[in-house]
Amino acid sequence: MFSGNHQISKRQLYRNYASALISLGALLPPLIMQKDNFGSVLLALLFLGVFFAGAAAAPNPTDPVVKWLCYVNYWVLGTMLIRMTGLLVQHFLLTDTSLWVILLWFCLFCYYNLYKGLECRVRVSEILFPFFLLLFLLLSALMYGEVEVGRLLGLRFSLGRQAWLEGYELFCWLLAAGSLWHLKGRMADGEGFRGTVFWLWVTGVLAVGGFGLFSYCVYGDAGHTGLVYPVGSAMTLAHFPGNVIGRLDALFVFGWVIGLFLLCSSLLAPLTGGEPGIGKKWGLFGLLTLSFGAACLPECMEWGQELLYRVLTPIQLLILLLQWIRGNGKKKTAAAGCLCLSFFLWGCSSQELEQQSLVTAIGVDVGEGETFALTFGFGSTKDEGEEPFETVSASLQEARETYWEYFQKNMDFNHLKNFYFSQEILEQPYFPKLLQEIQTNASYSRGTLVHVTEGAAVEEAKKEEQPGEGVPIHRVLNAWYNQESCEISVITADGRYKGYRSWP
Repeated sequence: MFSGNHQISKRQLYRNYASALISLGALLPPLIMQKDNFGSVLLALLFLGVFFAGAAAAPNPTDPVVKWLCYVNYWVLGTMLIRMTGLLVQHFLLTDTSLWVILLWFCLFCYYNLYKGLECRVRVSEILFPFFLLLFLLLSALMYGEVEVGRLLGLRFSLGRQAWLEGYELFCWLLAAGSLWHLKGRMADGEGFRGTVFWLWVTGVLAVGGFGLFSYCVYGDAGHTGLVYPVGSAMTLAHFPGNVIGRLDALFVFGWVIGLFLLCSSLLAPLTGGEPGIGKKWGLFGLLTLSFGAACLPECMEWGQELLYRVLTPIQLLILLLQWIRGNGKKKTAAAGCLCLSFFLWGCSSQELEQQSLVTAIGVDVGEGETFALTFGFGSTKDEGEEPFETVSASLQEARETYWEYFQKNMDFNHLKNFYFSQEILEQPYFPKLLQEIQTNASYSRGTLVHVTEGAAVEEAKKEEQPGEGVPIHRVLNAWYNQESCEISVITADGRYKGYRSWP
């Protein structure tokens, strides 16, 4: 039962936006978290704290033009978050499903939640919050075996120009939680707004800073370098210690879908009312239809980020400042609306379902010149008749293109379990080129296991049965990037798993 007064409590406000900050905190910081970049994370949290303090001190916007400018910002953020959610689900859960199908279902569920009105939405977030929080804490705890706390001693705080720039960009994403400003007048206890906002900021500090340090303890400086957002988040590339299940991708993405669903429902809502009328419901349907069309466009993220960084966030800061010092003339920011007129995201690109070949193992031997003799095992020789594919290529990407030319099928690395490197390939001066490709391509999970073969790697990659124990690739990448040594498990010439070899 709902109270029917269209008011929300401090607890509901806190849980709604705490889930947003925790979800964004786990997804965003790993992308910039290196030993020289923790200052960027701290700057972003400082900027967020200043904005929250201003929101607590200033009256919430009431002028229609000002509110419209804020809603444009929230719609852009919500649209990008919808696309991010779709990409995560497609990449890690529904690999054979077109992106537009995933986005359609997500938008429909968002609309159903928005359709119920403000009080119902926050009640949903209140119910889901404990489960959402415990899920993230459990998954983080299960990664204890990969955490190396000693890496924290190497952190350096840089506050140079690049740190300020990255801190500002991270702040722009965290500002999704800034929409709580418009709920200030909807709280049953208006006096408790400041205290709730303070504890939300503390939660953001713990979530964003904590996940940033946590991912650094797991992956060091190299585990996420060069990966593309959002698929490149270090947390989605994790695995259970000892490969109890294999990869945490699906569970982490499930947690994110909950958090991003709640956040999108807040961003895309008409926050000025309780139960939306017929007109507003049709308006919501139109906004979500437009969001769906925009999210289907690959350019959505690029255009949205440019608007977010260069136009919309500065406008939000200007509005906050004017609300704080406002006197006569409440429409001082009307001219800023002209800056948003260039934002036209519409239409939908079609994506055809493609046949996939699920690669389970990759063997790497010495090729001719500076090339690799690559063997791709599909783990389905008896059941589906898919034989291993062998080729000599200069890179994994070139091998994928060659495979497409022969079979008109895409290689899918979402189920890749093992890399097999022959002893000879490890000694080649061009071997780091392969590591760099693995490092910068989001297709390869950091939990994929690595083995050194005394014989030819091709024989191991062809086997249907793959080992479930080994050294994860992220340790090899960290050792290579930081010029350190690591131990890689060895497969002897007669097929036994025996001992380790130090590399490099």
